Amino acid sequence: MVTETERAAYVQRIDPDARTEYVEAHEDVPAGVTDAMERAGVETFQVFVRDEIAVCVLECEDIDAYTAAVADDPAVEAWERRVAQFKRDGVDVNAEGDEQVPYMEEIWSFETNRA
Repeated sequence: MVTETERAAYVQRIDPDARTEYVEAHEDVPAGVTDAMERAGVETFQVFVRDEIAVCVLECEDIDAYTAAVADDPAVEAWERRVAQFKRDGVDVNAEGDEQVPYMEEIWSFETNRA
């Protein structure tokens, strides 16, 4: 049985004076965070950075289930509070429910079906 993978993306704005610290923090993401992501069904999670913009791309079984699972996870909350000091905008652990992660709207996609 093949399950459909869902994909989401969001942007975080990094404080230009803290870009190096933001990047360095991601060199050692705590195991508690990656364990929570795995339990929440994450297949891949990528962070791309250019200047003060970080783009996060998430692929998982169910975006809503992922969001709910990590919203109350203490390791994820501690991580987000840690990296929040390097950001101007992005994930907000103090927001309610779906407002915590600023997912972007997908407006176009292209896929090729190569057999």
